[in-house]
Amino acid sequence: MSRKSTYKQVLSIGTAVVLGFALFTGSLDGAPKLLSPQSDEQAVALAEKQSESPNRTDDEADLVARLESGTASSEDSGDGSESTTTNTNGNVAENSAATPIDEVENPDLNRARGVYLSSIPDYAGNPYVALRADSTHPLGTPSFTLDEYERATEEGCFKKFSKLDSLGRTRKALACVGPESLGQGERGDISRIHPAGWHQQRYDFIPGQSLYNRCHLIAWSLCGENANRKNLLTGTRYLNETSMLPFEEQILGYIRDTGNHVLYRVTPMYNEEELVCRGVRLEAQSVEDHGKTLCFHVYCYNLQPHVRIDYVTGRNQASGN
Repeated sequence: MSRKSTYKQVLSIGTAVVLGFALFTGSLDGAPKLLSPQSDEQAVALAEKQSESPNRTDDEADLVARLESGTASSEDSGDGSESTTTNTNGNVAENSAATPIDEVENPDLNRARGVYLSSIPDYAGNPYVALRADSTHPLGTPSFTLDEYERATEEGCFKKFSKLDSLGRTRKALACVGPESLGQGERGDISRIHPAGWHQQRYDFIPGQSLYNRCHLIAWSLCGENANRKNLLTGTRYLNETSMLPFEEQILGYIRDTGNHVLYRVTPMYNEEELVCRGVRLEAQSVEDHGKTLCFHVYCYNLQPHVRIDYVTGRNQASGN
């Protein structure tokens, strides 16, 4: 037999052996394979994981129900909120904590733990209105979760700013402010920042003439954050100086007098896809004494007397009233 014939015979025998083994293991005809012990364990683990995976729709429905009832923590849901936290030692770290449901980009869910924009009374001359007020808390009751309060007691000062939404609008900010976080020195320039809806106009009847201010959610004096786009929104002079400033000064005075900390959150409230918020909610609670000294939850109106504002765009004109 020639060398060439011998080679063909050996090749045929080898092919037959390979095909036979493949048929036996089921790799050609789709029959169950004979798995190694390691592969078998992996298959069992995968099956267990799949059987434990919850239905996403059911989970989301349950989350909304628990948030509306006030039984869910701020870590129960998320939309990719970005945050920076600073502990009392000055260390900065990225925190991927999930975002509460009121930050979900859905106009139909324009709520903040049970506070709907539609439930806010019309402006009647007072720059703010108390939310969830009672005889014990005449300036309103904050809606901080237990997790948020425990974080403040354990970590001390921190700050978290949400990402801008798809329209470039500023969203909520949460912070624990205290002696360590207060702004130092002189505040820098922020004129290069133009928040969503920024259409500046000047009116002789407004102090300083400018209608709009670049309003800090968490005041620079409280947290030291200045030219941070996620901490600035388009707010009227009336909102900034008449509505928000007295509450910010109350927090600052408490910190300087006691050396204690305050859990503080500011939430802009938008009407659907309007670029300028209709107002902001301020929530504050003194930490060390569990809110006995300082506690409020108010809605501040983002308007200017005698000016008509188009909240969709931010454009404005004198109303003549």
